[in-house]
Amino acid sequence: MRKIRIGWASVSITPDRPVLMLGQMYHRVSEYVRDPLTATALALDNGESQAVFVSLDMTEPPLGLEDRLRASLSDLEGFDVGCISMGATHTHSSTDFNRDFLRDDNEAVFGADILPPLEMDPEVLWGGEAQAFLLERLSDVIRRAWEGRTEGGVSSVQEYAVTGFNRRATFAADGRSETVMYGDCSRAEFTGFENGADSGVGLLYTWDKKGALTGVVINVSTPSQVFELHRFLTADFWAFVREDVRSSLGSVHVLALCGAAGDVNPVDLVRVSRENKEALRIWGGQTGEVYRNFDMTRLCAGIGRRVGDAVRRGLSEARAFIDYAPAFAHRVLELSLPLRQVTQAEYEEAAEEIARIRSTHSADRRMTMEEVVRAFEPQGVVLRYRQQQEEQTVQVRSHVVRIGDAALATNPFELFHAYGLRMKARTPAKPLMVVQLSNGLGGYLPTQAAIEGGSYSSKAASTQCGPEGGDRLVEETVRAVCGLFR
Repeated sequence: MRKIRIGWASVSITPDRPVLMLGQMYHRVSEYVRDPLTATALALDNGESQAVFVSLDMTEPPLGLEDRLRASLSDLEGFDVGCISMGATHTHSSTDFNRDFLRDDNEAVFGADILPPLEMDPEVLWGGEAQAFLLERLSDVIRRAWEGRTEGGVSSVQEYAVTGFNRRATFAADGRSETVMYGDCSRAEFTGFENGADSGVGLLYTWDKKGALTGVVINVSTPSQVFELHRFLTADFWAFVREDVRSSLGSVHVLALCGAAGDVNPVDLVRVSRENKEALRIWGGQTGEVYRNFDMTRLCAGIGRRVGDAVRRGLSEARAFIDYAPAFAHRVLELSLPLRQVTQAEYEEAAEEIARIRSTHSADRRMTMEEVVRAFEPQGVVLRYRQQQEEQTVQVRSHVVRIGDAALATNPFELFHAYGLRMKARTPAKPLMVVQLSNGLGGYLPTQAAIEGGSYSSKAASTQCGPEGGDRLVEETVRAVCGLFR
């Protein structure tokens, strides 16, 4: 086996100006910074294979930067830009440093003339200027991680910590069951949740030649969305995880990876429903900012401590099994998954609703932001119908990497956690870290049970692929991971 070389780097991606925020359907511009947004890069290389993983405190991975990033790193000796995997922690209190793609979709269906005007202050960082800001920092952090590689070792551990809960509550309705995302569990009709959650914590530790810890990769199947809905920038619970880990282990690097968590949220709906009945209605509708009756800072601190405890528990085991020449291999899968279809009848119903909305508004009587949000579903059906006239597949790039006993497998979806469990159960990796929202934006990928239950995150408007695509993604990922262990 060849010796492994490891490089780490981090950089702040916190803007010094207000920024266009994403994560909710209503328009938001940041008002202040609660804690820094960070980009962290881990570079791995053994002379035969290489991989660079970048974790970003962003709502979604950056899009449209690949060619410019390739050009900016073209002078790096021996470096293959195609081995970069970029993922987002999916904080809803950040941005994608780009345009407002929801507004673009709104205009594609309704036209700009009846939408609410959005006049942003010139100080707001967005669009091309925001992309240049992010590109500079991405190039810097990847370059420093690659150039800083030195011989070291790795060890991996599977640990556990409660970080998230299923957010798709089920209710008895006329002899059947229906699902409501962020449903009020204090209702008498509440029967449980559509599925569970994954409390696994996948850990990969890196060490220098003398056996000193240099960094840790942490994979939890929960999006960082405790502080969502408001108008400040924050890395959410990952800020607390980093602080907790470094308080006991020193200034080590932390690569934060969001696992399969399309149906998971860090808020325990059962325990907060009674005091948040009206807030849950607004939260689920995504029509505006809402203040919920629980201590968000305390919740984040608790997640930080639990994940930090898992890291420390795993560390005592990991120290005894450091591998300085681990098996290391990297495959990039280019997959064509079936595009989820809408029927002619669904399209006609949605188009009729769009026509009704247009007929009741004009340049002098524009839609409100609440009306735009409520039109998300028929708008999405119309856009999908247009899309399926041109294409029938979704192109997906997945990075599959073995490093010692562990493996990482990426995907661009908000992947319902059951798909991640299926991958983990069928591969020999210890652990398998399934990493969602990487190298593209695929929308939610729901299960069949979720589609039957209904509600946001399972309907065509918020998905690109359905269960058939999920099954294919599982099979291709399992095949690729197992192939690296033969």
